[in-house]
Amino acid sequence: MSRIKPVAAVAATVAAAALVVVAPATAESVTPAQLQAHGWACFVPPNLSDTIVCGNPAHGLPPVPPDPDGRPAYSFLLFTLEGDFRANVHMIRSDLYQGQPCPQTGGAYLFNPANGYYRCEVSR
Repeated sequence: MSRIKPVAAVAATVAAAALVVVAPATAESVTPAQLQAHGWACFVPPNLSDTIVCGNPAHGLPPVPPDPDGRPAYSFLLFTLEGDFRANVHMIRSDLYQGQPCPQTGGAYLFNPANGYYRCEVSR
């Protein structure tokens, strides 16, 4: 029996174990600067001057004024001006919102008339 097969099996086992030990990335471990470097749109909205909002480039931003045929939902990450993670935001287009509670908090979604979406904020 060749010694190469047992050595290869041990190497594969060690590599798999190393992957299990690595902690998954979370929103709390990322910064707005890192997201922007990967194409995310990060900005300080006029109505939230103490908050950086970052949106996934694949989704864009909700249109203002509202578009009745816009995306059904959006998700954003919120940060402090210092770049510390603050919250996740999930938004649902107003015609699709049926009064359901925010799944993560059980609380109510709040309507944003500027873009026509209901918003649920989940703080860390």
